[in-house]
Amino acid sequence: MAQLINRLFILLLLAIFACGGGGSSSPTDPGDGTDPGDGTDPYDFPNATNLDQLNQIEIVTWNIRNFPQHSSSIDYVKALLEKWNADIYLFQEVSGSNAKKAELIEMLNSMTNYSYVLDEESGNLGFALVYKTGNVTFVSKNELWSDTPNSNDGDGDYSNNAQYQFASRPPMESYITWTDGTKSMDLYVINVHYKCCGDDTYDSNDSGDETTRRHHASLLLTDYIINNRSTDNVIIAGDFNNVGDQSITNPTISPFTDTSIASSQSFVMIDEDILTGPSSGYSWQGWTSSYAPAHFDHIIINTPLFQYETTATMGVIVTPDETGTVPSTVADRISDHQPVFLSFYP
Repeated sequence: MAQLINRLFILLLLAIFACGGGGSSSPTDPGDGTDPGDGTDPYDFPNATNLDQLNQIEIVTWNIRNFPQHSSSIDYVKALLEKWNADIYLFQEVSGSNAKKAELIEMLNSMTNYSYVLDEESGNLGFALVYKTGNVTFVSKNELWSDTPNSNDGDGDYSNNAQYQFASRPPMESYITWTDGTKSMDLYVINVHYKCCGDDTYDSNDSGDETTRRHHASLLLTDYIINNRSTDNVIIAGDFNNVGDQSITNPTISPFTDTSIASSQSFVMIDEDILTGPSSGYSWQGWTSSYAPAHFDHIIINTPLFQYETTATMGVIVTPDETGTVPSTVADRISDHQPVFLSFYP
């Protein structure tokens, strides 16, 4: 009987590849609307990772690319979020379209173990905090510098038009409490999405330069946290768009990471080893782009959380592997960014 089953399995595989099953059709591409015909859920994703760990805080940051960008995006993302089963998700690039935002809200409302908070100030590409209600209590949010101008005044004082430095996407700071029933931790989680494009050269004489604005954004954030949250537990996460040289001296992230800058002593980029490692491990692979891969998506902690760094787990969630879907389809129907996660025992 075992030999017969094995032969049938081999024949089935041959039939699949003969019909193009090795490409982007179902089941490797459930988003094409094709029913596998075997009664299985095309969005089951048996290879997806369960991030949930007993007594740990799990946090995932993910740029979900103008969500929902495709008719199947909702099915993909909902299935993955529930499979990953993390305590906290931070989204960037929530579409500002009322219709698309309504789709996101409908999806989140259908996830019975989760609740959510959306930003109100970022406009077209917004933020979302999604959290597991059994472990996380949302207390309040603050959209930092949302009351400042978002235009370039050219005067060199980046603090008086901070919103412009953040590309009209004011960082969304959420104050939450996590608990596992026996212990708890208060956290400030700050969701960011920096200005895209440009290069990796800081130009103090060009206030409109993309890298200059990103550098100013990091200066504003480091100063804010050091002066206002120095004794609080703070996690900064999101899409920093640190184009160019993928190193700790890149001006976009250097106020957090460059040891020659004083502010960096108050922060640790949890995923620094990914940033300085091989490009195959980066969160953004440029699957449908002419640009080279880059590690844009980061999780940064402040001094009170340093004690958990050595026992923390972090990594990039490789979405083509998680879904069994070819990279180009992942980019077009889910996101061109891969999530970055952190888990630790508080």
